[in-house]
Amino acid sequence: MFKVIVERPRLVRGDWLGGGRESGFRQFLNSEERPQKMGMRAGHVQRKWLNENLAPLRRFLISSAGRPWDKVRSELLTHIDQRSTVQQHIMAHVDDYVLTEIIVKPRCDAQPGKGGVVFLHRPRYSRLGELQPVEQSSSPLFVDPRTGILRETQSRMHRKAAERNSNAARELQQAKTLRIIDSTRQYRSFNGVWYEVVIAPVPGTQLWDWQRQRMKPEERAKLPRVWCVLEKRWLSRFEGDTYVVSKRQLNSKEIAKHQL
Repeated sequence: MFKVIVERPRLVRGDWLGGGRESGFRQFLNSEERPQKMGMRAGHVQRKWLNENLAPLRRFLISSAGRPWDKVRSELLTHIDQRSTVQQHIMAHVDDYVLTEIIVKPRCDAQPGKGGVVFLHRPRYSRLGELQPVEQSSSPLFVDPRTGILRETQSRMHRKAAERNSNAARELQQAKTLRIIDSTRQYRSFNGVWYEVVIAPVPGTQLWDWQRQRMKPEERAKLPRVWCVLEKRWLSRFEGDTYVVSKRQLNSKEIAKHQL
């Protein structure tokens, strides 16, 4: 594991073209026209260099949850030469996965008579130096200062719960102005008025958020534009992926029927 973490093998020239996915160099090596002998310089570039494949280190630390942190750290140091800058590179990343400076405080929302504590840490890049619960950090592990045991922060579960709550809140807010009938028809509230609208894809290729952020004004001007009858303005793929082709205002009976 430690050799995999520390060192990355010499790169074949074809690897620069996309991790060996390009077939040109590989086909050349397997063809009958390849030279009978090929030196290291012809097929490889540079020397061995630092590796950023930290997945084995992460798996080792997570699998060590429940063990004393001192023993886990000693096991890491046993396989690392402290005189080697390359191997010290591993320990520089341990702090990314394990929180060691922990403050324990009584939990305010604990049930009466049952006590409970909360584990806090100070984020590395926090300007104000405010304390934060360990489950809100990006680190998967922390050291319990009371026992010295390596424990999981449950940060992944916390992020998933926060994402579910955020999605639920967004859907609740969206339900106030949008009801989807099928793939092309919707009920939309615009300026306080409910409409039944027909939507269609905006012409052009799909744009991702990062492409929209990098797009220059002159590039936006070249995108195909269509007229949105609901918003009464011209739209392109930069503004969104769909637009309203037609609309029909709903009457009071329809609004009551659909509970809008």
